Amino acid sequence: MILIYYILKGANLVNIIEIIESNKIIKKILKDCPYSILNKWESMNYTKGQIICQQGIVYEYFYIIVNGYANICINGENGKKYSQAIYKKGDYFGELEIFDNKPYGCSIEALTDIQLIRIDRDSFLKWIDKDRHFSLHIMKTLCHNFYTLSKLAGENTLYSLKYRICNYLLYRTDSGVKSGTGIQIDINKEQLSEQFAVTSRSINRVLQQLKESNLIDVSNNYITIIDINGLKLQEKTSKNE
Repeated sequence: MILIYYILKGANLVNIIEIIESNKIIKKILKDCPYSILNKWESMNYTKGQIICQQGIVYEYFYIIVNGYANICINGENGKKYSQAIYKKGDYFGELEIFDNKPYGCSIEALTDIQLIRIDRDSFLKWIDKDRHFSLHIMKTLCHNFYTLSKLAGENTLYSLKYRICNYLLYRTDSGVKSGTGIQIDINKEQLSEQFAVTSRSINRVLQQLKESNLIDVSNNYITIIDINGLKLQEKTSKNE
């Protein structure tokens, strides 16, 4: 049994090293991670739609996204869901709750198939104490995320829904799939309604306008950007509508 344990432990470390070496963003974050901490990482995989962490529950782990997208969302008492942010490769979560073992303030949902690495709380606290590079990374990215959320809150108040939808679709082009008609983005009307905390009717109205302008095409499960330059122009002109 002891031999099996060390074989599995060694296999896990090899897997983590392969992830680091094949991913420049993850390698940059973990470049000074002590070996004793590196050995504590685990690789996790979730399929699209799975809940990774549930709002209101304590999870004693820190997570980094290796590949895929995660939806950071708040579930209201009325049953409605509001998407606060979309996280991608290199983004992390669990840092706000891990220090004081607090329950998650948001749910983390796999927006696509997603691969993560995670580390337990005790190892995380040792890592942040020993690794100055990582401590600075956490500080800088937390400030950046807070700035982005503050800016988003302002945009939600000041700018039109059309601008925000155009801006979001352009942001998602990196995760889109090129086809003969344009760039296909894996998102539907319901998800956009959650993202902007508005009614489906409001979303439908804007999407229909963009479709009539031959900028996008809309199906049940995805949106195709037909004219990316035209969408950028629409984003610019609709900012202060």
